[in-house]
Amino acid sequence: MKIALINSEYPSPSGHDHGGIATYTYTLASALHQQGHRVHVFIREGTVPDRLAEGVKIHTYNFKPPRSSRRILNRFQDGIVQWELGHARDIRDQLNAIYAREGLDVAEFPDYGGLSALCTQKSPFKVVINFHTPSRIVDMLNNTEPTSQRKKWYRYESKAVSNANLYRSPSIAMRDEVCDLFKIDKSKVTVIRNPVSTVPFDRIRKNHPRNSIDILFAGRIEQRKGAGLILKTIRDILNISPKIHMTFAGETVSDSANNYRTAIERALNQEQRNRIWFLGALQSQALSVLYCRSSVFLFPSIFENAPYALFEAIAAKLPVIASASGGIKEIIDHNRTGLLFNYDNAGELTGCLSDFIDNQKHSKEMAEAAYVDLTRNHAPERIAQESISFYQSGQSGITTTGGSLIEQKSCESRKIR
Repeated sequence: MKIALINSEYPSPSGHDHGGIATYTYTLASALHQQGHRVHVFIREGTVPDRLAEGVKIHTYNFKPPRSSRRILNRFQDGIVQWELGHARDIRDQLNAIYAREGLDVAEFPDYGGLSALCTQKSPFKVVINFHTPSRIVDMLNNTEPTSQRKKWYRYESKAVSNANLYRSPSIAMRDEVCDLFKIDKSKVTVIRNPVSTVPFDRIRKNHPRNSIDILFAGRIEQRKGAGLILKTIRDILNISPKIHMTFAGETVSDSANNYRTAIERALNQEQRNRIWFLGALQSQALSVLYCRSSVFLFPSIFENAPYALFEAIAAKLPVIASASGGIKEIIDHNRTGLLFNYDNAGELTGCLSDFIDNQKHSKEMAEAAYVDLTRNHAPERIAQESISFYQSGQSGITTTGGSLIEQKSCESRKIR
């Protein structure tokens, strides 16, 4: 098949690290190419992609202004919508050119960013949306009150999602959320797990320290990633043992109201501050080494889809302590492949850490079992084959029951606006 995969992420400040959408795109692209398919990857201008399989074609996209006849209409659109429409326009035109030149079967877009806005169900190729995490859900999890401009962005992203011929999601949890949010029948969304390569971690010698307990947190330090719970429990965590150190690898989200890094540092005394480090965003190679040199991975998110930070910890055979939320429960089987706690229960979090310290042998066994599950369920070759079957035959769907995140938030009187 001839397939285009679009990465909606903006270039990172360092120019080399990236998020889960990019990791998914690059991993799937290489796996599809190795199975004989023609693959095009679209990245924003200025993005430095991972090393891909030789033969994968890289295309860059940027803002493309509308024709003069549409500029008057565009004046009534929000600035961010105009900006992303310009990028969607460039992608659409490049995809049409590829189709005319050599043919194209599928163009797969992430939900986040609305870049499928100008590719419709009537396009000469199938338009596929993969649900990572829509902006509306991100804002809700971060307790961000939407402005009128932000609501316009939600509508734009929703319209872009509605243009698809096919939908996929890497977790049942996210499928349920987006079906509630966008009013999509669950049978129309196929669950296909994210592809994960363990190769970068298999090459690194594991050196989990014995004389210290190094807790790793990897990801944005923000509300939805559990920063509030860490702030609440950081002193209790460090008081479990004087051997405990904690490393934060990821962006610190700063605003006038809530800088979690500053708040965490201010909550500690001098001795405790000497046992925590904030490294900022790391290049992928450095982060891989950090996974392999840590003692345990702490992942306290309020809600997750199918997070690559968790996959990477498992690939490094790093014991995992995570919140029992969203798609995490589809990856970690409590007390078999890791330890789970309720994201709003500080006592359960510290209890899991104490269990980890007291049962090192069992923790290692759980990490090994998680690695085996990962290589079986998320092998790039397997996910590439499932993706091709999905592209060719449409959607198969997975049916489950249970309340969604949106329903839970409504019960808490925190409805999505």
